[in-house]
Amino acid sequence: MAESIALVTGGTGGLGRAVVLRLLQRGDRVIVPWFSQKEVDLLTDHIDEHAPGAAKRLELMAADLTDPEDLEGLGHHIEELGRLDVLCNLAGGFAMNGVADTEISEWDRMIGMNATTVFLTTRTALPWLRKSDEGAIVNMAAVPAVDGGGAGMVAYTASKAAVVAMTKAMAREFGEDDITVNAIAPKIIDTPANRESMPDANFADWVTPEAIADEIAHLTGPAGRRVSGNVIVMGR
Repeated sequence: MAESIALVTGGTGGLGRAVVLRLLQRGDRVIVPWFSQKEVDLLTDHIDEHAPGAAKRLELMAADLTDPEDLEGLGHHIEELGRLDVLCNLAGGFAMNGVADTEISEWDRMIGMNATTVFLTTRTALPWLRKSDEGAIVNMAAVPAVDGGGAGMVAYTASKAAVVAMTKAMAREFGEDDITVNAIAPKIIDTPANRESMPDANFADWVTPEAIADEIAHLTGPAGRRVSGNVIVMGR
């Protein structure tokens, strides 16, 4: 089989950079929609530092994953490639407020960033994943979606719970197409931003982006072909 083709949303973020690098290192061709030029520069610098030469298999596309026209353009690009083997839905965001203090605009933003992007991107990619012999989708959930989280996380928790529900529903629906669908639910990811916001935490209990990237590589590789419909909790 020719090199695998992967689409990684959120690929320019702290987690996304590790995932993109890991997939490039195993030989994938990786498409990354982007929204921030600053984050694009961080991604390309990261790849140049850790995998010189791999950038030739990286394709960057400016796109807003909530914009139907941008998603249509993304679909056209995948159509030109003829297939898609891997979809990693990593794009998302975080907000913290209690029920009484959560404005509808914040609710809509969390649902849009964390859940709607998964639905729209998967819908766009699905025709091409169906053309693959090894189609695999990994969605990014979060532990609060599994255990309810702490106080003040209602919109975030609801949006990630939607990701869990979609993962299970998609696994059933796409099973007949031999497409696996799983989700990873990290506890706290060890990123510079999280360390800055929680300087007194025990970082040893956090899960690294690299560990998540390795799990994604497993789920989207030959060893993960019989794993579908699961939500994998990572972190202590």
